[in-house]
Amino acid sequence: MKTEIESKELLARYGIATTHPVLATSAAVAAEAVRRLGKPCALKVVSPDIVHKVDAGGVRLSVGAEQAADAYQSIIEACRRSHPKATIDGVLIEEMIPAGLEIFIGARLDRDYGVVVLIGPGGSGVEQRSKPKAALAPLDRELALALVDAAFPARFADNAAGRDVLARYLMAVGGPDGLMMREAIEELDINPVIVSGGDAIAVDAVASDASPAISLTPRSDSDIAETLARRRSRLGGLGAIFDPKAIAFVGASTSKDKLGFQLIQTLVDFGFTGKIYPVHPTASEIYGLKAYPSVAAIPDEVDRAYIAVGNKLVPDVLAQCRDKGVKVAQVLTAGFSEYSSDSSDLEQQMRDQLAAGTMRMIGPNCIGTFSSGTRMAIGAPRYNPTEPGGITFYSQSGTYAGDVVRRAQVWDLPVARALSCGNCADLDMLDLLLFAESDPETTIVAFYIESMRDPGLFFRAARGMTKPVVVLRGGTTEQGQVAASSHTAALATDRVLWDAGVSQSGVIQVGSMDDLMDTLLALSVHGRSKGNRLAVFGSGGGVSVTSSDVAAQVGLKIPRLQEATAEGLRRFGIPGTSVANPIDIPVWGLRDGDRYIFEEIINRLKVDGNIDRIVVFVEMGWVLDFIENDIQGLKALEAICASIARARPDGAPMSLALRSSGDKYQDDFVREQRINLMKLGISVYPTTSRAVRAQARLVKG
Repeated sequence: MKTEIESKELLARYGIATTHPVLATSAAVAAEAVRRLGKPCALKVVSPDIVHKVDAGGVRLSVGAEQAADAYQSIIEACRRSHPKATIDGVLIEEMIPAGLEIFIGARLDRDYGVVVLIGPGGSGVEQRSKPKAALAPLDRELALALVDAAFPARFADNAAGRDVLARYLMAVGGPDGLMMREAIEELDINPVIVSGGDAIAVDAVASDASPAISLTPRSDSDIAETLARRRSRLGGLGAIFDPKAIAFVGASTSKDKLGFQLIQTLVDFGFTGKIYPVHPTASEIYGLKAYPSVAAIPDEVDRAYIAVGNKLVPDVLAQCRDKGVKVAQVLTAGFSEYSSDSSDLEQQMRDQLAAGTMRMIGPNCIGTFSSGTRMAIGAPRYNPTEPGGITFYSQSGTYAGDVVRRAQVWDLPVARALSCGNCADLDMLDLLLFAESDPETTIVAFYIESMRDPGLFFRAARGMTKPVVVLRGGTTEQGQVAASSHTAALATDRVLWDAGVSQSGVIQVGSMDDLMDTLLALSVHGRSKGNRLAVFGSGGGVSVTSSDVAAQVGLKIPRLQEATAEGLRRFGIPGTSVANPIDIPVWGLRDGDRYIFEEIINRLKVDGNIDRIVVFVEMGWVLDFIENDIQGLKALEAICASIARARPDGAPMSLALRSSGDKYQDDFVREQRINLMKLGISVYPTTSRAVRAQARLVKG
C-alpha cells in the first residue's frame, strides 16, 4: 500500500489537486513543520498498515505550533495501542482546508467487474452514509457528469464549476487515460475531497498496488474487446445447442419413470428433426429407438449429447463424447459444486476433459433444452410452442426454463428457444449472450441468473448489443463490510456494482417471473424506444390516479396534452369526466349509437407530440354489471376491444389493461384478447400497474 504522500503524488500527476503534506518523524520535526506553515494544521498517522486512521486514533485537527509536539506523541501512542504490529513511518503534517462539501471518490480493479469508479458523500463514517453511485470504467465525460448528478441530486444546480471539476476528477481516475487504466493500482480511496465553489482539494488519499494476478484483469476498451474476441472464437460449434443434427443420450433408461426415458420420449413425441441415439449398456431398444452400448459404438456422426449418469462417471463420458466429435454436451446430472464443496473437484475434472478438445459443455445440474425449430421439447410436448419466434431464454433454474416455455405457449408469445444451463461450469452467461448476439434466430435474449462469472464483461458486452437483453436475477448477495480493507472495498458491494452494470449496459432487469413475461410481451409487440411521457385513458378516476402513482415510481411522466389534442377531446367532456391527462370517461360516454368509439380518443393521443406511450384500461366488471348477463357482457367487451383495435397502428406504442375481477369468464377473455391484439401491435395486461411498468421498461436511454 502506498503512503498518503505517495498516493497524493500519484493524484497530482493526473491533475487532481491535493494538499502538500510534510512527513514528520519526531515530535520536534512536527512542531517545526506546523510553525513554518504558520496556520492550524491536520496531523495524520502515516502507515501502510493503517487505513482507517480516525478509528485508529491517528488523526488530530486544527493543531497549532504549541500543540504539535503533544499531538504527534498522542497519535503515535494511540496507533501503537490500536495496531501494535503496524509499521509507522511517522506523522503527516498539512494545512487545514476550509470547510466545504465532503465527497468520497473511490476506484477498484475488481476481479469480477474490472475497473469500477465510485462517488458519494465523504468524510468520517463514510460507510454509514448513503450508498455511493458506481460506474464501470472507462468513463466518458457524459457518464462522469451523470455520476455526479446521481450521487448529489440538485446539489450542483447552482455550482456548475464544482460539478465540472468533480467530473474531471472522475475522468482522471477512471477515464480512458485515467490512473486506474495506466497504473498498477488495485484500490484507490480519496476521502474526503472538499469542494468549495469551483475548487476541489483531495485532503486524504491512499492507493494500494495491484497483485500480479489481478493486474491481468481487462481494463481498457482494447483489453475488453480483445478478451471478448477470444471468447467469441470458442463459440463456433454452439449452433448444436438448439439446431443439432443428431443427439446421443448417455444414461438412457428403459424405465418409464426415469429422466433417461422421459426426455427421449419427449424428443420423439415432439418430433425432433434429427436422429436420436440412446446409449445404454445392455438394452437393445428404448422407446422404439435402437440403443447402443457406448458413444463410440454409434455408427454415425453426433453433434449433441445429453448426459444423465452418476456424477463420478461424467468426466469419462465427456471424454468419450469429445472423442466422438460431439460439439455440445449437456450434463443433466446434479451433485457437483451446487451439492457440496467436496464435489467441486469433479467439475474441474470435467473442465480438464473439455480443455483437451473443442467440445463445449452446458451444465451440470440442468433439465434440458427447448427449440421450436428442431422440435426439442422441455417438459411435455403439448406445453411447448411450435411456431418459430425471436425470444431465447437462458436459465440457471430448470423450473424457470420450463415455466417460460409453458407460459409462452399459453400467451402465444414468440419464445422459440430455452436452455436450462445449471451451474455453468463451462459455457456461462457471457458465452450464451455472445452466441445470442450473433444468432440470426434470436431477436430478444432473456436470462434467469443466480450467479455469474465475469459480470463486468457481461455488462460491457450487453452495452454493445443491438438486441434487447432482459435479466431476472435471484440469489443477490452483499459483500461483508466488516473485513473490508478500505472504504472502497467496503462500499463496492456486489449490489452496488451490479446495479451500475445494469444501468450502464441498458439491460432490462426485472424482479419476478410475472415481470419477465410482461416485459417479453411488451418487447415482442413494441420493441424499445425513447420517451417517458405517458397518456392514461380509461373509465375510473381511482384507477387513473393509482396508474399515475405507478408511473411516477417507474420514471414515467404524465404530461399535459397538446392544445390541439385537448381541443379535440372537449366534446367528450361531460360532468364526471376528465379529458385532461389522465383521461377518465365512462364507458357509456364512449359510444356513438351502438358503436364504441375508443379509437377516436386513442388516435388523437397517437399523434400528440407530448405523448410517447399510451395505456388504455377497461373495467370489465363495470361493463358486465350494467348488462343483462355475462354472455351479452362479453359481446360488449368484444365490441370495446374491436374499437380499440381500430386505432391507427403507428404513433405511440399502446398497452391495454383489461382489469379482471378474477372470474373465469373475464380471465379467459383477457387471455384471448392478449393473443388477438398482439398481432395488431397492442400488448394486453390484466392490471394497469403491470401495463404501466411494462411500458416503462421499454424506455431506451
